[in-house]
Amino acid sequence: MGCSILLLSIHVLSSVRQGGLLLPVLFAIYMDVLIERLRSCGLGCRLLDDFYGCLLYADDIVLLSHSLNAVRIMLDICDKFAIDFDVKFNSSKSVVMRIGPRFDVTCAPLFLCGCE
Repeated sequence: MGCSILLLSIHVLSSVRQGGLLLPVLFAIYMDVLIERLRSCGLGCRLLDDFYGCLLYADDIVLLSHSLNAVRIMLDICDKFAIDFDVKFNSSKSVVMRIGPRFDVTCAPLFLCGCE
């Protein structure tokens, strides 16, 4: 009795559907690379030896740093990550919160994906 094998070429036109069971796992794999890049740059907040410069929950990301210059560098790392992994950050939903005695001092704009 013979065996035959059928091979098909499949073109992927979409990704995992929203709400799919595999989505959180795939997202975590992607984001682990970004977290490691941010951790290894030496910027962001640290408590003792633990890195807290990048906090993630679901599909939200928070960057924490002690200076605006460090945030700019961290945003550049996010931009590079987006290019490398074909990820899109929605800069229209992004906000910056400044805390401390100089919270209301005007500063140069921050950019993510080329948008202010």
